[in-house]
Amino acid sequence: MSELKKNKLFVVLMDVLCVVVVGMPFIIMTIIFRPYQRGVHCDDESIRYPYRHDTISHKMMAAVTIPCSIIIITSGEAYLVYTKRLYSNSGFNQYAAALYKVVGTFLFGACVSQSLTDMAKYTIGRLRPNFLAVCAPEACVGYMLQINCTGNPRNVTESRLSFYSGHSSFGMYCMLFLVLYVQARMASKWARLLRPSMQFFLLAFAVYVGYTRVSDYKHHWSDVLVGFLQGALVALLTVRYVSDFFKERPPLCQDEENPENAEGERKPSLQMSDPDRNNYYPISRPV
Repeated sequence: MSELKKNKLFVVLMDVLCVVVVGMPFIIMTIIFRPYQRGVHCDDESIRYPYRHDTISHKMMAAVTIPCSIIIITSGEAYLVYTKRLYSNSGFNQYAAALYKVVGTFLFGACVSQSLTDMAKYTIGRLRPNFLAVCAPEACVGYMLQINCTGNPRNVTESRLSFYSGHSSFGMYCMLFLVLYVQARMASKWARLLRPSMQFFLLAFAVYVGYTRVSDYKHHWSDVLVGFLQGALVALLTVRYVSDFFKERPPLCQDEENPENAEGERKPSLQMSDPDRNNYYPISRPV
């Protein structure tokens, strides 16, 4: 194996390792930890709401965010590579290199978001608005540090994980990441209204999910608000400092006989293009 291939394999292994490491808190918290056992004020009206089934369940959330992310990213990278607006000197297939870069960045940010969310959930242990309905205590008078619940143990454990909303943080992260991806990749003039239309529906879904968490009595409004802020912050930082969506670079030198002389960064990148008459600076060349 050549030295260049060894270096590339090392980079890939490091990327995978980093994604796994930042996702470890999420895995450990979910499998091993139990939420902090917070005392209960039996007359607290904020935890006396009835139990309701999820409007947006975990399965439904995954069924929307994952396929939506896959379709937008794979089709976007395929189009840009096919029209030769996205280049790579990685030595791999152009499309595979571009897709690896975006998907790796997306997964890294998703693991960061989920780990931060579960760290807060399990260490704070805030009671959900429907806690007493789920717990169904044998007796509850005044303030009780220890409370005997007769409800389903798994549901009781879940009812101690209110702060902050995982649905809101994950939904906002995924949708805002896609919004920024669309902003960077759909720079053609024909997408002047299509781009913001897609971005509206992506963000609308994330916001709607948060609203349902309040109306279903699964979270307090502050849980949802903090979830939105955390998901948005992770998405912005991931796109700004990990991805290369908005980094303009000149076209690489094309030298078929001496490809090792090509200059520039060896990563998927969009070619620079001149601004048009409307002072609009696209990342890729307009169609």
